[in-house]
Amino acid sequence: SFKYDAKHDPLGQMKAFKAAFADVEENPDWRSHKLIERQRWNPYSMEGGSTCAIAGDNFVVVASDTRMTAGDINVINREVDKIHALSDNIVMTNAGFYGDVLQMRRLLETHLHKYRFDYRSNMTVDLCAELLARNLYYRRFFPYYTGVILSGIDEHGKGAVFSYDPIGCIERLAYSASGAAEPMLIPFLDCQVGHVTLADGIERPKLTLERACALMRDAFRSCAEREITTGDSIHLVIAEAGKPVRHERRKLRED
Repeated sequence: SFKYDAKHDPLGQMKAFKAAFADVEENPDWRSHKLIERQRWNPYSMEGGSTCAIAGDNFVVVASDTRMTAGDINVINREVDKIHALSDNIVMTNAGFYGDVLQMRRLLETHLHKYRFDYRSNMTVDLCAELLARNLYYRRFFPYYTGVILSGIDEHGKGAVFSYDPIGCIERLAYSASGAAEPMLIPFLDCQVGHVTLADGIERPKLTLERACALMRDAFRSCAEREITTGDSIHLVIAEAGKPVRHERRKLRED
């Protein structure tokens, strides 16, 4: 007697293929449990924190908090440096994945050292800003998971702040912020530094070094009251034309 074998039935194979194709259309991989399992692994982590920078006529003030967290509420460290003075005229600050923060610092320090060795002079902040933008774009398919701000004193003695997106788009601004408290810092700076939201007739005081430092302290005190990953201390770095970089620390709330 003849036994039917589906493997040798071309018509049956075609029907099975069409059924499988229709099933893939109705239930794609992104809906399946297998893909959900694969997507659980993440190479990044977010350690919180906030950073900010303000540029003046002949100075730049950079500030950050010193708290590192995991999962928003677990405090890993209360004395973490997020601001790195790369030279007497270049300061970099980052918030985000701390592994990428350290890697970015090492990368720029290496390039600055090589430039100093090759040309017997320090790199300008404008050139360093372009260098950082190119390195961020080079890593665009696996980007650094940080919000980076590069600031310093340019060749004309003016304060400069450069803001970036994760793939290297660069913009020179009068002030910038990144990190968890950015949505609170930027509106405050828009009002007090950029005077964007001030009503007509309101006094617009000149931005001095003392006023910039006071605004930074006020801004981070306010953020520490409302943002859980920002706190412990304020780290202030002040760069002035013709002077060495200065560091200051002020306490914030620790809970």
